[in-house]
Amino acid sequence: MTVDFEECIKDSPRFRANIDEVETDVVEIEAKLDKLVKLCSGMIEAGRAYVSANKLFVTGVRDLSQQCKNDQMISECLEKCGERLQEIVNYHTILFDQAQRSVKQQLHNFVKDDIRKFKDTKKQFDKVREDMEIAQVKNAQAPRNKPHEVEEATGTLTLTRKCFRHLALDYVLQINVLQAKKKFEILDAMLSFMHAEYTLFHQGYNLLDEIDPYMKKLAAELDQLVIDSAMEKREMEHKHAIIQQRTLMQVSGLVLFAFDV
Repeated sequence: MTVDFEECIKDSPRFRANIDEVETDVVEIEAKLDKLVKLCSGMIEAGRAYVSANKLFVTGVRDLSQQCKNDQMISECLEKCGERLQEIVNYHTILFDQAQRSVKQQLHNFVKDDIRKFKDTKKQFDKVREDMEIAQVKNAQAPRNKPHEVEEATGTLTLTRKCFRHLALDYVLQINVLQAKKKFEILDAMLSFMHAEYTLFHQGYNLLDEIDPYMKKLAAELDQLVIDSAMEKREMEHKHAIIQQRTLMQVSGLVLFAFDV
């Protein structure tokens, strides 16, 4: 919400109510922003740990690819997958860097600079308002039979009113600027982060879409490999049974020959 300058000049009840509402809102928004910055910091820390773990995994995939270089099918699969996974790791790194800049740092700076400046001005405003209220009481209580004291109290009240109005106008200007900047900073931070999320998933989709024909081809080859392996297993089991039977027959023959002798 914005505060009206005319109401500020009059120091009306509406002005004071608006000021109280804005000040309460700033205190609450500061707490929410501080919490969001801390949550973002935790997310970034966890994200970077995730990226580090993924880098180790990619290294493991590439090591296995080298170990299996004599098997072209395995080596090619691991190499292609390792390359794509490394690119995805890079995209995640960019995302968390953007979160660091757009959410954590941008909102932290807003709290540290703009809200702190507002709070400093509020202290000055409260002090001047208190001085004016004291001057009003003294002016009302000044004995009318002592013109010198009345004149002094009236002069002090006039001076504090001028000071209050001057500072109140500056305070209202700062409030309205802060409210506008709050809207921009929050929306800009979230928009930047969501653009980074969009880029991550869009580039990730394109990257995996490129390798999709290979993955489908590999899946078909694996299906055939399962069938071939099953047939090969049955053939080996059959050969094993024949050889085992032949061996038993040979052993039986030797035993019978020994008995005959």
